[in-house]
Amino acid sequence: MECFVSQPNSVVLNIEANLKGKGQECMEQVCRRLGIVEQDYYGLLYKGRAGENLWLNLRNRLDRQLVGPPPYRLQLRVKFFIPPHNILQQSTRQQFYDQIRGDINSQKLVAETEEQMIRMLGLIAQAEHGNFDRRTHQMNIYKTMLSDDFEPTPELIHKIVDAHSQLVGLSKESAQYQLLQEASTLPSYGVEYHDASYRGEHTHVGIGPTGVFLCDANTELVEKLEYVTITKAEHVGKNCVLKILNDNGSERDIMLRLNTQSAANALYRCITEMHSFFCCDTVHNEVSTQFSRDLKGTLASLFNEKTTLGRDYVFDVKRTSREAHDHARRLLYQPVPLVGTTEKSLISEKESHDCDSPTLSVEEKCQVLEETLEKIEDSLTCCVCRDAEISAALCPCGHLTCIDCAKKITDCPLCRKQIETVQRIFLPTIQCKGASCASISLKTGTQSPGHRHCHKRKREVYFDSIDAPES
Repeated sequence: MECFVSQPNSVVLNIEANLKGKGQECMEQVCRRLGIVEQDYYGLLYKGRAGENLWLNLRNRLDRQLVGPPPYRLQLRVKFFIPPHNILQQSTRQQFYDQIRGDINSQKLVAETEEQMIRMLGLIAQAEHGNFDRRTHQMNIYKTMLSDDFEPTPELIHKIVDAHSQLVGLSKESAQYQLLQEASTLPSYGVEYHDASYRGEHTHVGIGPTGVFLCDANTELVEKLEYVTITKAEHVGKNCVLKILNDNGSERDIMLRLNTQSAANALYRCITEMHSFFCCDTVHNEVSTQFSRDLKGTLASLFNEKTTLGRDYVFDVKRTSREAHDHARRLLYQPVPLVGTTEKSLISEKESHDCDSPTLSVEEKCQVLEETLEKIEDSLTCCVCRDAEISAALCPCGHLTCIDCAKKITDCPLCRKQIETVQRIFLPTIQCKGASCASISLKTGTQSPGHRHCHKRKREVYFDSIDAPES
């Protein structure tokens, strides 16, 4: 079966999938093509019978979800928008950026102030077109970056040009990361909207990492329901019912009516999965084991209660936000051998071969060594800015960042522990023969003056105590 999977940047992938296979097989093919390890943040969207957007359940068979004749059209989208500093892969960061870029252009993600909008557009221009240059075609691109709700006046264009010109020298990856940081401060970041009817009026129901947002037809916020106040969620036909705990201890019901039963089920599923992913320590059995049956499966269950005939799982969330982050780190950051080991030991066990194998050509040997070197360079890069080398240790957790980022944060970006002190570190150096000592950067390949405590035969890491920022 042929599937066309479109990415947030509108590039389409052609995937061959088994119609009787599960959705997870299709997702794994897409992520393998794109080199994505952090699969837990993504989902595949498809159109229902009434044209509504539905998330493909990765635990169920494709033929029980997709409608119509092949080829089937799916959309790869970010399902769970985590904080940008928790993203580990550049390929994942690129997908986040492409989707945020599209949401800004379509006004799904709106800046709170004009200054913030101008700053975000300047970062987009830097990420997509490089450094500002008045002599090139860049002067014609700023009008196309504005949505239809903004008139491209000369004053507004001049402000965007000024914001872009101040970012000269900023790399594409850093510009994308800073845009995601700006977008993550917006109230609508990571919010998925559903059209429903509440008390007879058209309502936009937004489901986000912190709770449920009830907005009117003009997307103005009417009421926000924190997850801690929602005691129960039910799905009955075309209705999704939320039981809310009031401040005085009483309960009230909020009944949201949707156009179709599948849309109501999608809303119920979105609320439960968002809550499990962002607010729970682990995915509970009540979520992972919940299923429904069709008529044929219901009749079969009367004779065999444990039968899987006609069974469809309701939810497909496998890990919480912290579990997904830890799982991706274990896959990406395997133990790396020290510099100076043999060529054979540099190859990971996953490759099931080494550079001495006669089946590898010279080009393949170089490619394997380049991939290993990239892993080493990535492990020596700051996990916050993804640009500078690590030069500080956060205490007491011991995670590493660059010194500039360490001075700006109060909590560890990896384990979220409060930072008590920051220790300046100096990476092991490589000294040449002679009186002077020099260090070689693995990332840039350039030499820099070595530390005064370095020795020829002994490599040590030295710490200079730096006061941590006040929490």
